[in-house]
Amino acid sequence: MKKQLLLVLLLALFAGITSVNAQNCTPGPLAPVPGVPYNYSATIAGSGYDGTGPFTWYVTTNPNLLSATGVVTNGGGEIIATGAGAYNTPINGANAITIEWTSQAIINATSTPYYLVIKYSQDNSTPPPTCTAMNMKVWQIKPINKFLLAINSFSGAIGKDGVYCAADITGAVVNTPATPTVTYTYGENTLYAEVTASYYAGPWLPSFQISGLEVDQSITSVTWDVAPGGAYANTTTLNAGVYTSNSNATAAYDGSTKLYVKVVIANNNFENLADNAIKIAVDGIIPGTPPLNDVISNADCNPEVAFGKNVDQTIKARPTITEGTGTFIPKNP
Repeated sequence: MKKQLLLVLLLALFAGITSVNAQNCTPGPLAPVPGVPYNYSATIAGSGYDGTGPFTWYVTTNPNLLSATGVVTNGGGEIIATGAGAYNTPINGANAITIEWTSQAIINATSTPYYLVIKYSQDNSTPPPTCTAMNMKVWQIKPINKFLLAINSFSGAIGKDGVYCAADITGAVVNTPATPTVTYTYGENTLYAEVTASYYAGPWLPSFQISGLEVDQSITSVTWDVAPGGAYANTTTLNAGVYTSNSNATAAYDGSTKLYVKVVIANNNFENLADNAIKIAVDGIIPGTPPLNDVISNADCNPEVAFGKNVDQTIKARPTITEGTGTFIPKNP
């Protein structure tokens, strides 16, 4: 009787994961996040089979796994396959492959999952008879979006832990009509915040929203840098109250790449006699068609509401001066 080929599949990482569904927010080989390489491997067992035969690895979106159509191109924008197992080519003994899934794969997987297929064949030298047998197995892969943003006060010397003194007065001009007034200009305050992007490796486009300004205040600029003491040459464009970066930032999966946002506020004629609470909010997308939003939390992979991640900053009040004798020339305005 012909010997049967037993193919035992073992995942190299997160072996306990056996299924993927739309609510899954735990990354692993079956629920990969973009920009992170995942290892997939298999072992061969059965009388007469020792794993030295050819392995063929490929990814498809076609449920008909043996169809020639629907095989994903390596390096074509969805996957990057490397390792001992050459992609979609039989290689003797190549029982493992490494695949990095892209952000576009996440977008595509919202409508259809991917299937990672392994085929194996080998001459069976245990008679009778001597023959070649083939077997195949498949994983269902559904990449997930865990792109997570956090924004915090910057604790460095320029960051002031989110609390800033009111700017110096930069102008004080007495107008000389019959009833004089004084036009005061209360300088500019510069605020900094630290943004962390994690659970994704690759480019992302940041946007910022600033709220809490008084009527007389205005925003001079919103820029960012990857170093707190940098030149802040990355500019933004204002549209409908949103400052969108003119260049992409780069995220690291472990959150080690930071972004520092610098907000310059012109106080103009705002005297700031009480603490001024300013909120800096960040939003971000991973470029694609359509783009991917950042998510709510590490445990909740639903898209975050626009500018849901924010941090409070405070411009402390300047001193109030009250006349002791006579009357001060009034402010204008």
